[in-house]
Amino acid sequence: MAAPSITTRTVEDGLTLAENIGFTEGPVWTTDGRLFVTSVSRGALYEVFLDGQPAVAVAETGGGPNGMTLGCDGRLWITQNGGEAMPTRSQLHTTPSIQVWDHHAPAAPRTILSENVHAPSDCAFGPDGALWFTDPNGHGFGDAALPGRVWRYDPAADHATVILDDVFFPNGIAFGTSPEHLYVAETARDRVRRYVVTASTATVDHDFPEITVPTPDGITVDARGGLWVAGSKSGTVTYFDPAAQLREQLAIGKGTMPTSVCFAGAALDRLIVTVAKGGRVLAFAVDTPGLPTPPAAVPIVSSPAQPEELQ
Repeated sequence: MAAPSITTRTVEDGLTLAENIGFTEGPVWTTDGRLFVTSVSRGALYEVFLDGQPAVAVAETGGGPNGMTLGCDGRLWITQNGGEAMPTRSQLHTTPSIQVWDHHAPAAPRTILSENVHAPSDCAFGPDGALWFTDPNGHGFGDAALPGRVWRYDPAADHATVILDDVFFPNGIAFGTSPEHLYVAETARDRVRRYVVTASTATVDHDFPEITVPTPDGITVDARGGLWVAGSKSGTVTYFDPAAQLREQLAIGKGTMPTSVCFAGAALDRLIVTVAKGGRVLAFAVDTPGLPTPPAAVPIVSSPAQPEELQ
């Protein structure tokens, strides 16, 4: 059988929506049609515009805001590394935590959870209404890599549970087209795995091929179940079809460090890419639109297993 064809595009095939706004991460498209990103190095959130208007700083989080997602409550939820990943310009002291910010109101971001976390990296709301987030234990590679954790935080109960504690540099996280499928980027092992999850467990889905990609960072899933992966050190963003076959590459450039991805636009047919070098936010047209964020509510099956709980 012939190998699947691979399409390659470059920065010239997309649009530059913003630049020079720091170490960009965590892009989010809201249900009211707005695009926000984090600036890890500035301890701030920016609004970015699809029509080319200059990006605007809209909130100071302090520390190092990393991943971000839209919550079921309409607020933006932020994984805050507390300035552990890199120096920050912000003078606002913040510890590693989960923060929330209402983009409809002038109030500052608020800390929701800060106990027992190392340096939260990325997050996604599940169809169970819970926030699932990755929490690396350092940012080492090879022999220097330490096992990190994946948490599930239930906002209604104000309760957090460790779901995985054996992922080396857990990073990007996204739910698939089926509510029980969770994708996690394991940056220090150069792979993305799919897990089958319950309300308290996650097991590797051995029916799905492990995706091998250099230093995977942020990830997002499209409406067909295809997966876009930002490869930070590789300088590329790669697309894998629902069968985990490589189909497309966006060659952002060596040393540019693409950090994360999301879908934007009224039809969710633009792929947004945050790029650390130059503090950029890029947009590329895509054929298959993304999944809505947050996902529609569907209960995730409970399990009798009781992993470590947050004290």
